[in-house]
Amino acid sequence: MNNPILTWAKKNWVSLVLLVVIAGGVFVRTYKFDDWLYFKMDQSRDAILMSKSINEGPQYLPLLGARAGAVKLKHGFLRLGPAFYYFEYVAGKLFNSTEPYVLAYPDLFFGILAIPMLFFLAKLYFSRLNSLLIATMYAFSFIIIQYSRFSWNPNALQFFLLLSFYGLLRMLNEPNEKKRRWWIALWAFAATIGSQLHFFGFFTLLGASGLLIGFHHQLWKLAKIKTLLQREMLKKMAGYAAIALAVFLFLYTPVIISDVFKKGENTHNFFEAMGSKPSKDSFGEKIFKDVKENAKYYCLVTTSQCYGSSIKKEVPALLVTGLVLLAGLSLSVRGLRKKTNLLQRDFLAMLLIWVGVFSILTIPVAFQLRPRFFIVVFAIPFIFLGLAFEFFEEKLKKEQAIALAILFTVGIVAWNSHGTYAWFKEQASSQKKALEVKRTLILKAKDGVTLSQLQGVTDWMYGRRKEGWTLYYYVKPEHVRPIDFLLLEKKDKNLNFVTMRIDQNPKAQFFAITPAKNGLDDVYAKYGRDVAVIASQQFGQLTVYEINFTNRVVSADFKFKKSKDSEDRIYWKDVANIFIKK
Repeated sequence: MNNPILTWAKKNWVSLVLLVVIAGGVFVRTYKFDDWLYFKMDQSRDAILMSKSINEGPQYLPLLGARAGAVKLKHGFLRLGPAFYYFEYVAGKLFNSTEPYVLAYPDLFFGILAIPMLFFLAKLYFSRLNSLLIATMYAFSFIIIQYSRFSWNPNALQFFLLLSFYGLLRMLNEPNEKKRRWWIALWAFAATIGSQLHFFGFFTLLGASGLLIGFHHQLWKLAKIKTLLQREMLKKMAGYAAIALAVFLFLYTPVIISDVFKKGENTHNFFEAMGSKPSKDSFGEKIFKDVKENAKYYCLVTTSQCYGSSIKKEVPALLVTGLVLLAGLSLSVRGLRKKTNLLQRDFLAMLLIWVGVFSILTIPVAFQLRPRFFIVVFAIPFIFLGLAFEFFEEKLKKEQAIALAILFTVGIVAWNSHGTYAWFKEQASSQKKALEVKRTLILKAKDGVTLSQLQGVTDWMYGRRKEGWTLYYYVKPEHVRPIDFLLLEKKDKNLNFVTMRIDQNPKAQFFAITPAKNGLDDVYAKYGRDVAVIASQQFGQLTVYEINFTNRVVSADFKFKKSKDSEDRIYWKDVANIFIKK
């Protein structure tokens, strides 16, 4: 007599294993999530901005998002759409909190959700087993884990890009007219949100979607163009375009309103940035650098290696990555020649277009490439490996092909797990002592400073404050806003604080926060050696000192003034005020 539970488990074993994979992905993305949270300038800037709207109401939500780079243009800064901020707002309201780890929940959520999303995208082409293997390798990729564990506007792009391509492929191959409209809406929704998270996402989604639609309809053939220009077809396409445009306009409403009120400022900045001066590097130098950087960062995504300066030590990882990319590209082209299924052909075309558009986009910025740019193509090496697994099935016996595919998957997961373990070990050690950090690859500055250390420093200063005195503190520039935010979170109306300046305030209390390995060297270099240390405490990579400037002149007539940050944003309250005045 058959056991119904075993029968069900055998039938649904892929789904069960996928749940285990997702659970593993959740674990490595949430382990010590709040203590080890990356919380620097961008994250604290966003937290300060969003805490006001969370605490005081949605009227304080901005109409524009984060800056696209830090370069100031003629009309100010080019900004993205506000979707990222609105995700943070929802998280803050759901958990009734402005804690930094709560504001990072949306990126954590979308980072986890990207795992099953890749499985469903892959299943449009691959078998369930190969789709599972692809999703498994993706779930445990070291750098993908890292970019799911903190708050930053590009991080959620990995999910929305996959969702966009899934919606587009389903839309292009859906015979049912009513269902096709829903797929168009899904594609437009995901692409519009993705375009607000990073401009690389904007151009990749726009370019790849347009080219894939052109490929599907074979727009290089005159006969196909004539068919599309028939009245009935034009009517259908107008309806499709209306759905996509309606979704786009709705989700870009804040951006449009902002540009109306600021006379097209952000649009001007967009075109100015597109036409900005090219770098002095020649096209040949950019191509060479682009190939080198692509090899390095694809290697990082695939194997967790190639993150250091000495690439010579990474020859095995580079060779594996190079073979994966070359095999994937070759098998995609081969598949396009052999496959007759339209959905499968569109899938392969999507891969080639996806990689091609991204590769072209990286050439102009070859000398500024960072791991975050590759969020757009995080899934590519693993999908290419899926094509290799499919090739094994063609050339080998079924059992041999499966064994080889599982062996490859285990190898990739093991390689990345080693990288993740090494990073976790660094993170754990950096909470206790100063050490060199190599695997925090978000920015060039690898200081190993996490939220828990910054919180410890802030609590120590706050605990030693004198009532009615102004707290002056020195810290590296990337930690100024995080300390500001954590002090603001004390919600102490009597607390005045400001970054370090030596003035005549008789009620000034001075603190210096420095890398533990440097002591007060940075303070001495900037303010001289007339410094007396009152007390100190080390928090992992940081040491905080209470100090006094022994030769400082004070004045009883001194009046403290705190400068206000200049504001170049429009909020929903500003829009409401204009209508109220009218």
